[in-house]
Amino acid sequence: MHFTVSEHVTLLFDFWNVQSPGGMVASVFIVLMFTVFYELLKIWKITLNDKSSPQSSAVSESGSRQTLEDTASEPSEPMTPPPGSRKNRWLLFHAVQSLIHIFQVIISYMLMLCVMSYNVWIFLGILIGSGIGYFVGYPLLTKN
Repeated sequence: MHFTVSEHVTLLFDFWNVQSPGGMVASVFIVLMFTVFYELLKIWKITLNDKSSPQSSAVSESGSRQTLEDTASEPSEPMTPPPGSRKNRWLLFHAVQSLIHIFQVIISYMLMLCVMSYNVWIFLGILIGSGIGYFVGYPLLTKN
């Protein structure tokens, strides 16, 4: 197989049969947006993972973050929620992360199949979408 520069391509499904330059522009835009969404899903999953870590659940009364060592060394009453509540919260975060992971896998395989159409325009749309998604998403990750 080799990459081709053409406006004739079938992507993922029989009904997504591109036969015109306008259809190719629309398809590249759709694939680009899927790729941006994929990158943002990765950032969201990392953010949820940070929120569900034990360090982020140790919060003082004033609302500031503390490390586990700080909360363990304080002689006052513990600020941890009841064990059942903490486990339920962790389970909720884990379930949401699992759903996000499923969507990530689905989208990543769909994007891989789009690349396997060996169309240069679709491939460039995925590359540019990945760059835009990372450019937009990375500052959100460092802000948290």
